[in-house]
Amino acid sequence: MRATVPYNIGYFLFLGFYKIFGLKIEGADNVPKKGGVIIASNHRSNYDPPLVGCCIASRPVVFLAKKGLFINKTVSWVLRSVHAVPVDTGNPGINTMRFFVNLLKKGKALIMFPEGSRSKTNKFLPAQPGVGYLSIKTKVPVVPVLITGTHESMLKHLLRQTPLSVKFGEPIYPEYDRPTMRNSKALSKKIIENIKRLTDGN
Repeated sequence: MRATVPYNIGYFLFLGFYKIFGLKIEGADNVPKKGGVIIASNHRSNYDPPLVGCCIASRPVVFLAKKGLFINKTVSWVLRSVHAVPVDTGNPGINTMRFFVNLLKKGKALIMFPEGSRSKTNKFLPAQPGVGYLSIKTKVPVVPVLITGTHESMLKHLLRQTPLSVKFGEPIYPEYDRPTMRNSKALSKKIIENIKRLTDGN
């Protein structure tokens, strides 16, 4: 997938913006340069998706956005031009999962959150089966990503009181043949455990 002009502009704007706040990036070369891949991170803030996306220089990524944001034609055009896709977050359903499967089979890089939703306490939420299911179903690797600092205010980052960092771990390949609920949840749990280990410098 080629990056659009708006995507490239947004990439450099966001990267420059976050650099002002002391962003540190580590291990981004762990993201495969081609082929379907899920980039799975912890989720603490609404600006986590663009933060992770601007840390990946090797390829464009696909973002997930709430379906309601696409009602306005202008907003919809902007979101689609930066590779955002509409998702019914309240009721994802089987059609949404099929849509994700199709994206990954087409070789797209998809940013997702194995916790399923944003944590408001800066603590990890229980693993949800979605990311594990998609990885097993499509046989694509998952790159674990640890975001640090987005639960704090931008002012604290600007004053260098709280570090802002994104760390990419080594890809995890699905070890199950069938995407059953048990296997899917087990893989999602393994992904979260790998994200947690990134805090220990691994």
